[in-house]
Amino acid sequence: MSKKPESNNRIICVDDETNIVQAYVDFLAPAPVGTTKRSSRGQPTASAAVDSATDEYVILRAHSGQEALTLMKGELAAGRHVAAGFFDVKMGGGLDGIQTIQEIWKLDPGMHCTIVTAYQDRSVQDIGNIFGPRFKDQWDYLSKPFTQGEIVQKARQMVAAWNRLKTLEEAIAQLTATQKQLVQSERFAAIGQVARGVGHEFGNILQRIVGKSDLALHESDIAKVHAHVNVLIAAAESAAVIVRNLQAFSRTASARSKIELSKVIKDTLALVSHEFVTHSVTCVDQTSVCASVTANAGELQQVFMNLLINSLHATPKGGKIEIGCRDDGDSVLTWISDSGCGIPADVLPLIFDYAFTTKGDKGSGLGLSISRQLIESNGGKISVQSAVGTGTKFEIRLPVTK
Repeated sequence: MSKKPESNNRIICVDDETNIVQAYVDFLAPAPVGTTKRSSRGQPTASAAVDSATDEYVILRAHSGQEALTLMKGELAAGRHVAAGFFDVKMGGGLDGIQTIQEIWKLDPGMHCTIVTAYQDRSVQDIGNIFGPRFKDQWDYLSKPFTQGEIVQKARQMVAAWNRLKTLEEAIAQLTATQKQLVQSERFAAIGQVARGVGHEFGNILQRIVGKSDLALHESDIAKVHAHVNVLIAAAESAAVIVRNLQAFSRTASARSKIELSKVIKDTLALVSHEFVTHSVTCVDQTSVCASVTANAGELQQVFMNLLINSLHATPKGGKIEIGCRDDGDSVLTWISDSGCGIPADVLPLIFDYAFTTKGDKGSGLGLSISRQLIESNGGKISVQSAVGTGTKFEIRLPVTK
């Protein structure tokens, strides 16, 4: 279980008047419940009594924009983020409050800010235009004179917003990492599925190599020796293709490039060809040379592998599986169909759902959900048609590279 992120309670208060900065500190410092409400509008009275701040904040003080930037650089260098800040607009020292916020966002774009001013020379709309849509949810506006309640509530809102966003970002990062792990686990499961077939294929290749080598050693006719050697070379090249395909499939890669789908399909078929023999199922290759698509070849190969293995499991001996691709307008259509048992109508809408499986303990239910995720992440769409007793057909559409 991941550790809950530590809450950020750091606030920077920027004003060229020392007493205003001290007021922020007094307002935000912990104080007993029921103390008299302070205000920059005049002397506190008994009728103004409210609960003061009960949150604990780390307050950074700055009396100019440049001093605020120096403080922020020091905090970031020490690995600390500042969650929120109060900024006076009109300050000496070259930078006003709005410019200071803009410079701080260049250093740390996640901070939330409240502009505090005694002047109404700039409207909220004008400030919004200056900051732009990127930061529209990260700033607020407050007029002087202000009360303790206003400052306390602004601080709570800004700090809470920063921490919520940080929690969300970390949750998304964890989810992304988990998805990558699931994709990789399914990839390894598929490798395990074809390992027996690859091993058997290598056994056949080695048998040809050993047999032809022995014949070549005992042959005196140079023409026959050359023939035996040619068989050896062809066998070695076949083994090299299998190794390259297996390496490419097992390798974790995120790069997308222009690829030819028929090659990806044929590379996949080379890895599972023995499985068709083992299951006594005929594979019909209907691939054709198509327009290029921009995608991750390894991810598409994982999808094709999963669909082919699923079809093999669903197709009885003597059955047929067809795989092909062709151009179809502005996309390339790939299909995998089988003459298997088919999928019941009440199950069909659920097959892409996470962890849904009809294989019981023999299936994780991740294969098809991950396949859809991979296809969609490559800009494509996957669909299915099926009928009980007739078979199943998956179709994948990927946009042609412009």
